[in-house]
Amino acid sequence: MFNKARLFGIVLSSSFLFSSTVFAGWTLDGNNSNLYYVTSKAAALSELNSFAELTGSINDNGNAMMSISLGSVDTAIDIRNERMREIVFQVATYPLATISLDADSSRLASLQPGESYRATHAATLDLHGTEQSLSVDVIISGLQGGGLLVSLAKPLIVNAASFGLAASVEQLREIAGLPSINNNIVVDFTLQYDADN
Repeated sequence: MFNKARLFGIVLSSSFLFSSTVFAGWTLDGNNSNLYYVTSKAAALSELNSFAELTGSINDNGNAMMSISLGSVDTAIDIRNERMREIVFQVATYPLATISLDADSSRLASLQPGESYRATHAATLDLHGTEQSLSVDVIISGLQGGGLLVSLAKPLIVNAASFGLAASVEQLREIAGLPSINNNIVVDFTLQYDADN
């Protein structure tokens, strides 16, 4: 006699095995990824800064997370790096900033080398003990070997005051003897993710 329940169980088991095989995860390649931010001071002077240490991953459910080591900040001036670490970011207490979002894992896994698509995601930025939601507009491209290249379609504007950093920025302004420092910073990044094998 035909056993539908048994057949249904076999189909479910096969689907689970198939989907586990198809959807792999990805790991951020920190050596081939970049995150920059632009600060403005004295009304007209803008400066490019970056972070040297980025880590992150996208799991097989599409949960993406990136950690930024705030101690790796690079402003091109040693004393300014020290002030950013100690006064603004306070890395002894808040060593990392993280950004997380949920992506479509099936769409990521189906990307062929050279193919790309644009998507807008609701991301959560955790900085200085405060979480804020951001709308992130990205372009995701397929790379050889199943990797991914993720870049911003348009830069992000992050307000330091929204993360409780206004007082620290003001302290930095006083120490540096500047007439002003803009609390809004412009962020841009290009991230390479390698497929997990």
